[in-house]
Amino acid sequence: MSDNKFTLYYFQASYYSQKAILALFEKGCPFNRKIINIQNGEQKTPEYMKMNPQGLVPLLKDGDKIVVESEKIIDYVDDQVKSGPKLVPDPNTSVGKEVKRLREFIDAIRIEIVTYGLLFNPELSTTGIKLPKMVTNVKRFKEKTQENVASLEEAAQKYPDLRDNYIAKYQKTKKFYEDTMNKENVIEHLEDTEHRCEYLEECLKRSKESSGGEEYWLTGTQFNAADILLVVFMDRIVMLGLEDRYFCKTKRPLLYDYLQRIGQRKSVQMLRADVKTAFTMTLWNAAKAAVPYVVVLGLAIGAGVWLMKNKSRVINAFVEK
Repeated sequence: MSDNKFTLYYFQASYYSQKAILALFEKGCPFNRKIINIQNGEQKTPEYMKMNPQGLVPLLKDGDKIVVESEKIIDYVDDQVKSGPKLVPDPNTSVGKEVKRLREFIDAIRIEIVTYGLLFNPELSTTGIKLPKMVTNVKRFKEKTQENVASLEEAAQKYPDLRDNYIAKYQKTKKFYEDTMNKENVIEHLEDTEHRCEYLEECLKRSKESSGGEEYWLTGTQFNAADILLVVFMDRIVMLGLEDRYFCKTKRPLLYDYLQRIGQRKSVQMLRADVKTAFTMTLWNAAKAAVPYVVVLGLAIGAGVWLMKNKSRVINAFVEK
């Protein structure tokens, strides 16, 4: 029996899960892991929906207490775990107010629309999405979204005690896919993200000027919750092949420098290693869905070869373009 205080229900490739994982890594807090494979729809099972009626990851359990939503999990972990850096400064201080404001500012980026919008419209990526073609096949991806919506309708009929939860998720999911398939809408969100990156560059400039030559982060010399959001955001942008648009050496150099420096941080290295495991899982799922099981093993081996050949592209892309 594990003595770990927390159990985190999450999926490694989930943007919001990554924020919770990074917070736990920063605090040096051991935790039990429960992988919820959202590609297989495990977040829609009755067992999980009873814990989180929204059917979303991550979810943190502390005994009988359940905490959902990544931002609330960060706050809860920081409050409960005294080791590691203070991620959420006192909101009554000037630093605390700035951290809160920047968390809200970064969290307002509709990264899910940017992510799915590029998967539906890969031509919007400037350097190419850093996922294998088996995963980014637009036709197959659209089929999967239709299957996802249909499965929620079926679940609403199959589990009457959870019907309202499934109907709510069905309506929200259907609207989300409509938004992400609308190319003009996706472009608007890409432009909004550009404006936000410009402001974040200004924040880093102020932080650098006030640091007195010390290592600096988004709000000063202390790495905190605002940095957690920025790290996960930047890694997602790199994965989507948008780094040239938002933060290359010649465009927003402080954000570019920040990306290089965070790769030296142990917690970020641990996060990226964790995310890598999702690539293999994704390839395996795609292979099983695409062909009969008898040849899945061969494709899985091929996926491993692809990962080895593209190691620098998939992993080191986070460090150096």
